[in-house]
Amino acid sequence: MRRYTLNVMAVLTLENVSRQSAGTWALWDVCLEIELGEILGVLGRSGSGKTTLARILAGLLKPSSGSIKFGNPDDVRPVAVALSNPACAPELTVYENLDMFASVCGIPGRRRTKEIPAMLQRMQLSDQRAIPAGMLSGGALARMEIARGLMIESPVLVIDSLLDRLEPAIFEAVWDYILDLKRSMGRSFVILTGSGKVAETCGRMAVISRGRIAFVGRSEDFRRLAGEDMIVLGEMENPITRNRIEEHLSVVIREEDGYLSFRVAHGERVIGELLSEFGNEISCVYLKRPTLEDALEALAQGGGHIAAGTGQKKVN
Repeated sequence: MRRYTLNVMAVLTLENVSRQSAGTWALWDVCLEIELGEILGVLGRSGSGKTTLARILAGLLKPSSGSIKFGNPDDVRPVAVALSNPACAPELTVYENLDMFASVCGIPGRRRTKEIPAMLQRMQLSDQRAIPAGMLSGGALARMEIARGLMIESPVLVIDSLLDRLEPAIFEAVWDYILDLKRSMGRSFVILTGSGKVAETCGRMAVISRGRIAFVGRSEDFRRLAGEDMIVLGEMENPITRNRIEEHLSVVIREEDGYLSFRVAHGERVIGELLSEFGNEISCVYLKRPTLEDALEALAQGGGHIAAGTGQKKVN
């Protein structure tokens, strides 16, 4: 199998890409850079522009303005795609669908005979290989579409919202294979998702909102948009302990839903300090962190966007 190498780090660059459809801007001024061997998660709600972005990346739609540049213009298929609404032949079996697709993509018969069973096993579809695609569950159909995308030799694979539909055990197996392809072949992946858990698994993430890229950076930085960490305290034998904690950490402890809690920027570090100083006086303590979905909600309510890599909200 081919290993992808480049003289430049960016395997794919979008510069000010916009897409208008029926008088509506589905994408607006999108700038993104995907590096060689990178897994980039693109998090967004339904209707945010994820599928339009996936289709433009795959060359299925042309941008109304802007440009897309490839690190190696000589690649025959610079981008492969696994779409959220896969097109398949419902009357053909899972194996026949993969075989037909691979044949159309120019994969030789001997190689197909070897690779399709291996791919079915990786996707945990071996026991459904003879089932017509039209009879598959949504999760199994998603796995078949991912398998089709993975079979194409291309430096970049775009997976549109399909990993969201996988059960945890199957997700782990598929993710391990993606990591193996990243390490062994230098393949890059763009994972479009509505799931914070999926986005958090990626090495770097972007957030798309209302057709715009609202944030690019670490998931930890984006999560801070939803507020600080919450530390919840158990019962305290000595009422004075509460006052001492407030004074020591310069916080205000509040009672919410029957629990004592306070908010801080770096919860894990503060818990360590808390246990070191007051561990014998507190029955229990745990950390509640904002989720990426919480941050998406805060972004939607705020109506602004986040400066790339900073987590700071811009006011338009």
